[in-house]
Amino acid sequence: MSCIYKIREGMPSYTETENRIADYLLQHSSESVLSSAQSLGEQIGVSPSAVIRFSHKLGYRGFTALKVDLARDNPTEINNFDDMIDENDSMETVVKKAENLNKMLQNQAYRLINVEALGKAVDVLLNCNNIYLFGVSGSGIVCMDLMEKLTRINRMAVYHNDFHDQLAAAAHMTAQDAAIAVSYGGKTHEVNTAMQYAKEIGAKTIAITQFKKSQLAKLADILLYIPTNERELRLGAIASRNASLIVTDLLYLGLAKNKMDRTKDYLVKTKQVIQRLK
Repeated sequence: MSCIYKIREGMPSYTETENRIADYLLQHSSESVLSSAQSLGEQIGVSPSAVIRFSHKLGYRGFTALKVDLARDNPTEINNFDDMIDENDSMETVVKKAENLNKMLQNQAYRLINVEALGKAVDVLLNCNNIYLFGVSGSGIVCMDLMEKLTRINRMAVYHNDFHDQLAAAAHMTAQDAAIAVSYGGKTHEVNTAMQYAKEIGAKTIAITQFKKSQLAKLADILLYIPTNERELRLGAIASRNASLIVTDLLYLGLAKNKMDRTKDYLVKTKQVIQRLK
C-alpha cells in the first residue's frame, strides 16, 4: 500500500497535530525517511509520541514501518481523481478520459490495499457458515456481483436488491456468519443498521469503504479501503463502484485459491448445469 496515498486519503479525519505531521511528510518525504520519530517531531514541533501515534493511525506498527513504505513511494505518481467530462467533449475525448481515469483509479485502489487486512477478511470468509452482503444503489451492484461469483464456487452468500429483504435475511444471522458491507461514504443508514445488528449478535463484520472516520468504520472488525476520489456531485458513483469491485474480486480470488481442485470442480459443475438451458 502506498504510504503517500494513504496519508492523503486520511486528511479529512486528522487532528490539527496530525495534519501538521501529514503535511510535512508529504512535502519532505525524502528527508523524513532519514529521520527518527524524535528528530522529525522536533522539526515539525510535535512530540515523538505524536509521530508514533500518527504511524499507528495509518496502520503501521511504528514510525520505522511507515518510513519503509514512504521510501518506496514516488510522490509524482500519486494523483487525484478530479478530471470530469465536459459537455463539449467529443465521444473520442470521453473514451480517452474514461480510459485514463479508470487506469488512475485502478492504480489508486491497489495502492490502498492492506494485504494483512485482506488476508484476515479471507480467513473470516473461509471459516464462516454464511456470508451476508449489504449495500444499496451502486454498492448493491457490487454486492450482487460478489454473490454471483461466490455462488459458483459453492459459498453460501445472501443478498437481496430490496433492503427490507436484506434486513429480513439479516435477522437469521448468527455468530458463526460474516457480514460484508459496501458503502463509499460509510453513512448509509440502512447498511449501518444491518451491520449494527451483525455486530450485536457476534458475527464478524467487514466493511469496504473510504479511508476516513464513519459510523460504518466503527462497526467493522476488518476495514478494506477504497479511494476517496469522487466529488459531492457524483456521475453515477462510477469510481466508487469500480474500486469496490476490485476489492470484492480480491476477496473472491482469495477464497477461490483455497483448495483449487475443489474450486475447479465447482466451476465445472456450475457450467454443466447452466448448459442444460441451451
